[in-house]
Amino acid sequence: MTTRSTRRTFVQTTGVIGAGFRTILKTLAAPAVATFAGVRHVLGADRNEGLENEDVPAAGPMVGQVTSTLAAIWMYTPGGTSMKLTYKPQGAVESSTAKVEPIKTDDLNLRGRAWRALIADLAPNTRYQYEVAIDGKIAPEHHGTFKTAPVEGEPAKFRLGLTSCMKPKHSPDSWLLFAKDEPDLHLTIGDTVYADTTEPRWQWRHHLNYRRIEPFAKVIRTIPTYSMWDDHDYGPNNSDGTERGKHYSLDGWKRVWINPGAGTKDIPGAFYKFTWAQVEFFVVDGRYHRTPNKAKDDEKKTMLGHEQFAWLIEQLKASKAKFKVIVSGSTLDHSQNDGWRLYTHERRRLFDAIKSNKLNGVLYMSGSLHNSLAWEHHESDRVGYPFVEVISSGIANSKTLSYATIDFDTTVSDPALHVRVVAGNGKVREQKTWKLSTLSHG
Repeated sequence: MTTRSTRRTFVQTTGVIGAGFRTILKTLAAPAVATFAGVRHVLGADRNEGLENEDVPAAGPMVGQVTSTLAAIWMYTPGGTSMKLTYKPQGAVESSTAKVEPIKTDDLNLRGRAWRALIADLAPNTRYQYEVAIDGKIAPEHHGTFKTAPVEGEPAKFRLGLTSCMKPKHSPDSWLLFAKDEPDLHLTIGDTVYADTTEPRWQWRHHLNYRRIEPFAKVIRTIPTYSMWDDHDYGPNNSDGTERGKHYSLDGWKRVWINPGAGTKDIPGAFYKFTWAQVEFFVVDGRYHRTPNKAKDDEKKTMLGHEQFAWLIEQLKASKAKFKVIVSGSTLDHSQNDGWRLYTHERRRLFDAIKSNKLNGVLYMSGSLHNSLAWEHHESDRVGYPFVEVISSGIANSKTLSYATIDFDTTVSDPALHVRVVAGNGKVREQKTWKLSTLSHG
């Protein structure tokens, strides 16, 4: 196979490199954290499950953020090895070599090393194939594909796959069903592992272990995957903004996923936004700034923190997208002990802001529940139109082993979204469609 070097590399900070990819470079190259003083561990029998395979170091590849012209791929290899990634349009003969750089992990005491490959000059809405060579050898499981996004702002049809909550001891077969549904992109929104600590050394070992489970490994090497944490991959159960060592957790999270960003210059956190065609996603962090669940439910109590909340409203107001999707691990009402149900003042502030600013096409997606469904919130009158929530939880940690797919179509005169809830036995438990005209102010 012949190769040629990519003409442009991602170390550039101008030209084709967008702000999101400059953020990736900055966060993945961040200085390592030296110590993890004061973190809290909550370890039980299943907290150590699967980690006996730590000596098997390769994990990935994982396709992260993808745009119409750019792609980011993450990989973990044995210590002391080199990595090379080549790619080409599917079916083409000639390949190009991607720019590959190491991710700093000296502080994590790992036996291997992590890498990022950042690829430019891609064509929109086009499928590419790639392969990863470790010390010149290419294993069968290190071949992958990905499809670039449609041009931002242009009409398109695409499928989003939505998941959350996975454990190694539960059947991974729903991931096989998920892959067969062929999502164009994947959002996994919490409890991606159950590390139950803010120490990244421990968190990373859980992430590496789960990424070696073949049905999940197939998904992340072929479908662009975006993520947000919830409690168990941020810290212990029901953890919040008071959790000791949360900055360590955030530092590790930035390096184990390749999202479009993490927070802003002035507001720390894992939150970010991205656009796919005419749909914009606002992936918010419901843990880093969160007031404890048991605090008095008044105007001081916050799920997002007042600064992140203000960021969200300003971004929604500025959005030109047909559909504006707020994404978080916490449900609006169904979780009785750990969701927006305990934060009614801030939830109503969100609903009221959507109505007062006449923001059309806003909906919400969440996880956490260990069940999946789509519904319209009972306080939708505060929004001014049916406020849809799609909950997808428990693909590999529930009785249902379910997930959701959402088909967006903005090519028609009245853009629409179609939700499917799929159980682990393959049966479609629920299907619902909403049109933009329904999710709009008069």
